Amino acid sequence: MTLQNELRRKLAGAGFGIQQIRPLSCGDDSTAYLCDDLYVVKVPKREAVKKTQALEFQLYRFLESYSFPCEIPKVVYQDSSFHMMTYLKGERLTYDNYHRLSEREKDRLACEEAEFLRALHSVQIPSDHPLFLDLKLETKDRFQRDQEALLKILETENRLTPDRRAWIDQLYRDLFSMDFLFEYRPCLVHNDYSADNMIYRNNRLAGVIDFGDAAIGDPDNDFLCLLDNSTDDFGKDFGRRVLRYYGHPHPEIAERKAEINDAYWPIQQILLGCSRKEAQLFHEGLQGLEMVRF
Repeated sequence: MTLQNELRRKLAGAGFGIQQIRPLSCGDDSTAYLCDDLYVVKVPKREAVKKTQALEFQLYRFLESYSFPCEIPKVVYQDSSFHMMTYLKGERLTYDNYHRLSEREKDRLACEEAEFLRALHSVQIPSDHPLFLDLKLETKDRFQRDQEALLKILETENRLTPDRRAWIDQLYRDLFSMDFLFEYRPCLVHNDYSADNMIYRNNRLAGVIDFGDAAIGDPDNDFLCLLDNSTDDFGKDFGRRVLRYYGHPHPEIAERKAEINDAYWPIQQILLGCSRKEAQLFHEGLQGLEMVRF
């Protein structure tokens, strides 16, 4: 029995008479299926992803009591092997399409994205709520864990030369010396706020999806993709517009954090390549490690 037929059988048993199931996307962690243009089913690829998805859907339930200026997914059904949520209809906005917009349309879009971020960053999760502990992400703790994991991986792979060890130690000394990276008021962040996770209708922000990386951490995390120069998003000028409408008190610091995040990518490649067992990603990170500069 194919996975799609198995899904149809399980959903029928739960009272959902789904007629059509088709693949929607295939990511690193899960495969998503579209059901009758109404629901999205996410199927985790690894056992470890199940916990992450359960947290994501727990967050969606928590956020049902909050009002946002655009749609976010709502939980429809959960099973031990998959999760189902509402499908937000619309389209993606590409880099080229964005740059065809008028200045007025670009400003309007930046204002809408800033409004969403202000609403999200205002959400209060009580410290005694299980989500608070599960989602809490301190930047300093993250760097410390990354450093330990990086050294362990390279040692296991017989790639930890004395020179490389000294270089890694210096990189993290540089990071830990930058006090502005750790001076923030923690709040709920999407943590992957990029064009890939935004739904548009008529060049207006209609929805935000994929809260799988959500955390309670640095609000500037939600500007990292927006301030990227790549064509994956809309360019740094758009990120600066969002910062302005958001009312960020120190936009230059947000931009500096984005630059550091870009420079950190080879380290992330090594860590992700190892955890996902993707040799090419691992080796690309290893090749770029000595080029990292903050």
